[in-house]
Amino acid sequence: MRKALILSCLSALFFVQSHAATVSENAAAPAVTTAQPANKISTTFNVRITLVDIYGAPVTGGSGLRGYWAQNVATGEYYYPGGQEDEDKFENLPAGTYTFGAYPGNWDGAVSKTVTLSSGNVGPDGYIVVTLTYWVE
Repeated sequence: MRKALILSCLSALFFVQSHAATVSENAAAPAVTTAQPANKISTTFNVRITLVDIYGAPVTGGSGLRGYWAQNVATGEYYYPGGQEDEDKFENLPAGTYTFGAYPGNWDGAVSKTVTLSSGNVGPDGYIVVTLTYWVE
């Protein structure tokens, strides 16, 4: 009986302590997120590169391109897609105007394109699609 009473008291104490910690953590979080000034909020965008031939038809199959890059026009900073050479998606690019291009292969390449990222260009899948014209010698 004594063990049951002690275990019940310890369980109740544990519940009260964990509930009190959760309430105080939740109460502190909104103050931190609302403390940022409105001009410091930055928007990011996801971009996917697609290729079309010189007639505007989608390029199917592989290409000899060695990857893609994006350069922020205002800052000159370069961005690269995730770790694979054939990766065609840029994640979390800061808002701005970018020039997108591809590293050419031995006999092929893509024409660079400058695009301003805005929420009006975001597709239903959450990506802005940038279409580059693919050429082959």
